[in-house]
Amino acid sequence: MGIFDWRNPKNRKKNRTITVECNPNEVRINGIEISFPTNYGELIGILGEASRIEPIKQTNNDVYLWDEHGIYCSTNDPEKMLMVLFVEDNRYGLGHQPKQNYTGAILVDGAPIETNIDNVGLDRPYMLRSIIKDDKQVAVALGWNPSV
Repeated sequence: MGIFDWRNPKNRKKNRTITVECNPNEVRINGIEISFPTNYGELIGILGEASRIEPIKQTNNDVYLWDEHGIYCSTNDPEKMLMVLFVEDNRYGLGHQPKQNYTGAILVDGAPIETNIDNVGLDRPYMLRSIIKDDKQVAVALGWNPSV
């Protein structure tokens, strides 16, 4: 397109990268501190509205999906969300899964999760788990640490 882009800016696709920073005392998603349990309103402030909210059959839970970010959250109470899942490979077998994979960065103490995940123990105010399938990290779970 030329120098001027006359398309409606509201229709342009927002391609925001989501960065998660985990430090000993806090978690930040795109620079905004988050604590667990969290709530849907707080996640809207960070990620925007969920693309889809779907019921899980035979339970009272709903799945909140941010398709463009590769993020998933399941809860029976939107005021008490215990965990957020960053799905790096949406083929790994969730019943409900985001349409895109998570492509952002997850940092632990300033370094990639792969090198520093062992730093996250029971003393932190959150838990962080790498979900491995067929020797590949397919998702990262970030959420409430019941030990604290």
